[in-house]
Amino acid sequence: MQRLWDILRRWPFAALALLTALQTAGTFGSRALWFSDEVRYADAYAGLLRGKWLVLNLNGVAYPDKPPLYFWLLRALDTITGMADPAVFFLGAAVSGLLVLWAVLAWAKALRLPSDAGLMAGLALLATMFFAGLLHYSRMDLLFAALITASQAAFCVAFRPGDETRRGRFAALALLLAALATLTKGPLGLLFPLLTTLLFLAWRGRAREFFRKEMLPGLGVLLAVLLSWVAAAYVIEGPGFLHTVFYQQIFQRATKTFHHAEPWYFYLIAFPGCWLPWMLAPLALPVGRLFAGSFWSGLFAARRSASPEADARAWLWISALSGLVLLSLLSGKVVIYLLPQLMPLALLLALALQDSRLPWPRLWVATALLFFALAGAVSQGERFLPAPISPEGGLPGAYAVAGGFAACGLGLLLLCRQNTRHVLLALALLTAAWVQPAAQVLAPSLDIIMSPKPQAMLLKSYAERGYTPVAHDIYQGIYSYYVGGVIRETPAFDQLNELVATQDVVLVIKKKKWDKWAERPEHMLKVYEQWMAGLSYYVAISRKDKSLAPKPCKPKQADVPQP
Repeated sequence: MQRLWDILRRWPFAALALLTALQTAGTFGSRALWFSDEVRYADAYAGLLRGKWLVLNLNGVAYPDKPPLYFWLLRALDTITGMADPAVFFLGAAVSGLLVLWAVLAWAKALRLPSDAGLMAGLALLATMFFAGLLHYSRMDLLFAALITASQAAFCVAFRPGDETRRGRFAALALLLAALATLTKGPLGLLFPLLTTLLFLAWRGRAREFFRKEMLPGLGVLLAVLLSWVAAAYVIEGPGFLHTVFYQQIFQRATKTFHHAEPWYFYLIAFPGCWLPWMLAPLALPVGRLFAGSFWSGLFAARRSASPEADARAWLWISALSGLVLLSLLSGKVVIYLLPQLMPLALLLALALQDSRLPWPRLWVATALLFFALAGAVSQGERFLPAPISPEGGLPGAYAVAGGFAACGLGLLLLCRQNTRHVLLALALLTAAWVQPAAQVLAPSLDIIMSPKPQAMLLKSYAERGYTPVAHDIYQGIYSYYVGGVIRETPAFDQLNELVATQDVVLVIKKKKWDKWAERPEHMLKVYEQWMAGLSYYVAISRKDKSLAPKPCKPKQADVPQP
């Protein structure tokens, strides 16, 4: 094992790339796109292919929620590899995850951590259940986290004592990366690295350095990148679009959101699940010192004369904690927003694991028990399903995933007293034993309760027969990608009533809205019902002449469940 470790530490990025491939190979086309973000982003990408590449479109109208950079990456991957959508969406997730691992290696180098700390942090991330899952989920958050991490790495070099001559160049690079992060998902891409840098400099008594003339070129780069897109959006969509972006999507979501409002302590509850299995690390860490006043007083007293390693630890802790506080202050909260905080924690974990004096066998045994518990839970997964996923019953892939979890647990028990580097490498390798069956068998079996594709294919089938496809009071753009074009979306019943009265309609509607529809026509016929992501949905048809609806037509896609 030591010989293998020595080889991997020479080429850490190649090693992490191989492990990423081990988790993702053969999975890109295994399942349908899920509700709600995956199908919406897919439709935005389809709009990009139709020429809407500066301002994204969703269901035929401007989409202010997300900037375009991630979708440009998908287009580049499509062009380079020839892998068209939807498979390219999952390739984009894997490549974005690999960029995160590269950024972690760069940050470890910028902080001058021990030579294998970056590799260990990358292995820890690959063995983190949340991160491993995101490698198989089509979102821009991994790319967002990669750019934020790389920006912080560049800021570390810019403000490293003794490297003042390179400050202007690396500050400009850091602000460029922060600008690209902003064009990936929004202003947090700029706020995270700026906040960390300012707080660290203030901690070290060096805050004034951030406001010197060396920062002006970087400020110019930042403004040039961001204002270029703002100007393009203004020319293409006009001032109303920018008002929506800056007021509704940024200001209101930060202060009084219309979507995903949660209490301030939301992330304190959500975080432990995102950091499994490493939430068990305190079992081996000397956390008792945190309750000693002398520890904090000594830390504060030495803040201006700290060693390079102490500086690195301070930067990482400030990054993790300040980001968590910032997220908690925002009105809108979603679990995935925590992702950028995992990178500094992974590096801190890597530093801790190098301390052989700590009782790491406690962590490995506790983690093994966790994996055994997960194996038992997944093997009984059918009991927890909210709706049947197949006529035969059961949960395909559950036992294979449970076996993978059990393999992880067994491996940790067998190696628990070995070198922590070797145990970490073994766990990263064994993670593929549960990730692969989860991605190739278990996840596809959940399409029937997680994907709107069955409903969309019925809409498309009826649309080909002359019906107008309509979605009532459902997230914008949920069905457009699989339907293959724009569909009518009605937010209120009066608009829906008018459509039903004047056109032949195929309608998708939530069951609870169907039940509240006071003026629902008697001749309207339900042809399909699907439980999806917490709610039941109906597909129904009606004719404007109020004649009896025909029997449900057979969708062309053989994998669409029949009514």
